Amino acid sequence: MKKIVWTILGLAIVGFIGYRVIVSIQAKQAVNAQAGTAKVTPVDVMSPVMSTIVDRLLQTGTISAQSEVTLYSKVAGKLEKNLVELNDNIKSGRMVALVDRDEVGYSYNQYEVKSNAEGTIARVFQNPGAVISPNTPLYLVVNVDIVKAVIAVPESQIRHIRSRHSATVTAQAYPDQKFTGMVTNISPVANPVSRTIEVEISVANARHLLKPGMFIQAELILQKRNAMIIPLAAVTEREGQQVVFIARDSMAAVQPIATGSAMRDSVEIVSGLKLSDRVIVSGTHLLNDKDRIKLASQ
Repeated sequence: MKKIVWTILGLAIVGFIGYRVIVSIQAKQAVNAQAGTAKVTPVDVMSPVMSTIVDRLLQTGTISAQSEVTLYSKVAGKLEKNLVELNDNIKSGRMVALVDRDEVGYSYNQYEVKSNAEGTIARVFQNPGAVISPNTPLYLVVNVDIVKAVIAVPESQIRHIRSRHSATVTAQAYPDQKFTGMVTNISPVANPVSRTIEVEISVANARHLLKPGMFIQAELILQKRNAMIIPLAAVTEREGQQVVFIARDSMAAVQPIATGSAMRDSVEIVSGLKLSDRVIVSGTHLLNDKDRIKLASQ
């Protein structure tokens, strides 16, 4: 009886060992089969290149007149007549109004109000018959042959801007036209709230197209420099970090990077790459670290 028991036990042990061997062989075969059919992603690669980058400052602002002067009468009385109209161009010394300063019991000649400024009549404040005093504004005279584009420059960029710095100004009213200007004034103080510095750009305006109060955008070239760049499409994000994938031995290797200025379809690489690296520039959103790849041209 004992012999039979031992025989059955031995067969059971042999059977169990054989089962484990078969399971192990099947598992290895499954792994090998999976490896043989692993996904291979076709990609395009290119190496970083050195290129000239132009750093530009684009800032919005407002048009102001070169000068604005409000005209007053030196005497009190009744405005008898306006001698100028809106948009009239006047010279300094031109008569602009007549004031009747008669008082009860007295008779005076009409007082002639003359301009002490040259420019264009931008506002007519009073109508004939209005009672005025020396504190009553009569006209606003502006000089817009040259206008000022006033912009607020971030303090981090002000070091690149200098007096007589050339600028290009565009206005929403004339989207296809560019006006050439020059920096003529940089404020000596910064705005403590916005951390910006006011900069004035003088723009020739012979046709008076640019008008005070208009919204504009100014572009200034800050500097030109050599930098490493790659296609913008090569850059992706993993776990909040900007990365690219590099082709290494038929595998994609994730590489953290730091970027700088961005152009239309390329981006500056500040750190993380070498010129000899083969950067994957297509299908990066489908890749993970150590994915198998092949060149799309193969």
